[in-house]
Amino acid sequence: MNVFMLILAGIILIILLLLLCPLSIKIVYDDKVHLRVGYFFPVFKIPLEKKVITDPKKLAKLEKKKQKKEEKKKRQEEKKRLKEEKLRQKAEAEGRPLPEKKPNFIVRTIKEEGVSGLIGLLKEIVRIIGGLMKKITDHLVISRMDLQIAVASEDAAQTALLYGRICSAVYPLINFISGHVKKCSHHERIAPVFTAEKTRAYFLIKARIIPFFILSGAVKAGIKFLKTMLSKNPK
Repeated sequence: MNVFMLILAGIILIILLLLLCPLSIKIVYDDKVHLRVGYFFPVFKIPLEKKVITDPKKLAKLEKKKQKKEEKKKRQEEKKRLKEEKLRQKAEAEGRPLPEKKPNFIVRTIKEEGVSGLIGLLKEIVRIIGGLMKKITDHLVISRMDLQIAVASEDAAQTALLYGRICSAVYPLINFISGHVKKCSHHERIAPVFTAEKTRAYFLIKARIIPFFILSGAVKAGIKFLKTMLSKNPK
């Protein structure tokens, strides 16, 4: 019994350690997007661009896998059709109507409460998601956010207009982000370049968060969502 309790305590301690270990994210944009995720000690590089496969063997293997998926889907559809046909024949033999299919959740909500009921439900879901996002952003730390944009175009007047548009969009967005996270260290430089013909941008962001707050927020949101669904589907 004591050994079991020690093992259980060790497992709980490891889980707590993992939940309290910061999860770090680094995103870099310089013509291409690079994403790195660090957790505990390892750092994982996540490819965001789809690799182009040219190897004939790999292409043949992917095609074979695709055919197997399609065949499996067809078998499932045929199985479903045969089941429905069997139920229909049984109902006709017993002289009773076929059982009506239950309408999906959205259709049922519209029938029972109208469009206003559906809108109210969507508002509640948006409120729950908003609460989850606030829980995450309240504990999100942006340790570094660098943005450099060299605004350029073929025409000097167009460059000036483009520069104004970019500034009017970027600076309010940065202020919004810095005002809705726990901490945000940022530096931005936007400048018109009249000697170039194409706008270039560089962006880097490093952020970290404790996974415990993500999990607790997700659990809380899940409970609220479940309560909402149960209130709309009383037994």
